[in-house]
Amino acid sequence: MKRLVIALLMVALAFGVAGARKKKDKAGTVKDGVYLDKTYNFSLPIDEDVWNYTVKNNKNAVRMVLTKKVFDIPIEYTRDPGYTKTPKVTVYVGKTDWSAKMFVDSLLSDDYKSDLKKDILHNCCEILFGDYIPKRNSKMQVGDNDGMLISGELKYTNQIPGSSDQSSRSIITDFYGGAVFLTRSGDNIYIFHMICENKYFAAEYADFMKLLEGLKFTEEKAEKK
Repeated sequence: MKRLVIALLMVALAFGVAGARKKKDKAGTVKDGVYLDKTYNFSLPIDEDVWNYTVKNNKNAVRMVLTKKVFDIPIEYTRDPGYTKTPKVTVYVGKTDWSAKMFVDSLLSDDYKSDLKKDILHNCCEILFGDYIPKRNSKMQVGDNDGMLISGELKYTNQIPGSSDQSSRSIITDFYGGAVFLTRSGDNIYIFHMICENKYFAAEYADFMKLLEGLKFTEEKAEKK
């Protein structure tokens, strides 16, 4: 019996160590306010007074997600601020032979379908879903990087519980605002997707552009752990 207990403890310990190693296999590291990717040779400065960030697993095409620490809340959501769309930036990297322009055209095409497009729309480009209203689709340079920028609005409806009678609900219809910057380096397409409440889009877009200004492609990679 004693041997069985010891064997079970050894197995549990082995799984625990394996799990810990798996958790450490992150897409990159943030050091001195700069994210350095482990696989895709790019770095991105992050103002940690402005952004919270989560670095994803290295096997994930989504490399990291950033969310604003401080942001405006629509007056309609004063009682229930959790209904507010927190300004968010998703960083995604995929492999392609296409230019950024061709890639944008494929994302916006109703006829074109692929596993990569499906994965991007599922994990990254939330603004392109549903009742998407395009605003901009053009070439753009951010820092030293040429690419394409898409921006637009997405209509949404929320049902907010009443304050006195929980059975009553207020229906709020409004828009999210979003932008997607795509640039290519080597065989990879780099996608940076921002979404927020549309009424605050101008301010959030300015911070999005400020974030991207520091984007660099380099031969340096984060150390694997």
